[in-house]
Amino acid sequence: MDADAGDIDAEGTAPARSRAFRREALHEQVVDRLRQMVLKGDFDPGERLNELAIAEALNVSRTPLREAIKLLASEGLLELLPGRGARVRRFSPAEIRDLFEVIAALERHAAECAVAGMKDNMRAELQRLHDKMVAAHAAHDRRAYFQANQKIHATIVAESKSPELIALHANLTKKARHDRHATLLSEERWDESMQEHAAFNEAVQAGDAERAGRLMLDHVRLTGEALADIIRRVS
Repeated sequence: MDADAGDIDAEGTAPARSRAFRREALHEQVVDRLRQMVLKGDFDPGERLNELAIAEALNVSRTPLREAIKLLASEGLLELLPGRGARVRRFSPAEIRDLFEVIAALERHAAECAVAGMKDNMRAELQRLHDKMVAAHAAHDRRAYFQANQKIHATIVAESKSPELIALHANLTKKARHDRHATLLSEERWDESMQEHAAFNEAVQAGDAERAGRLMLDHVRLTGEALADIIRRVS
């Protein structure tokens, strides 16, 4: 079958728009992979990035990597060093508290909106996620607990049905979410967090939007305080 004239340029290669699409797809892949490396704790706070080593690990040239670094710097995950590359941003305890105060306010509003209009099937889904979190806590599986925890928060935000809130929350939580935090929380704080989620789940299942919002606000604030304390201890 003959190729469509719009699919091949004069030299028999893909047209400019196809090449541009591939470049865009590569850029997005590099951004996503580098972001996950930062969020998983592959680099220490304040660590300077070795561009050559990362480019080799991702099997890409340094050009798309540098573009990804600039984007992650705009998200607040990295800091650009004039003439010296970039490093992982080191948040101060005060910055973490401030960040979580804003996230707490957003998630309170999200919880109130979500629970007020929540259907039975979504309540059942949140109960399922809560049960997974309970099981992970009982098994002392911090990673599984953290994943179920994050899924609950993400579901509540999505169920707010507010595009502006969802977008703002996504931008802020990119800075706040670091998987290594799950391994550093004290046993006491972990138990407290589980109790807070149990109370929140009860409010969700009862359809009590106001109480759910208040409990979410307190829970996220306390999480911010715990993370600020971690940063203070490990700095």
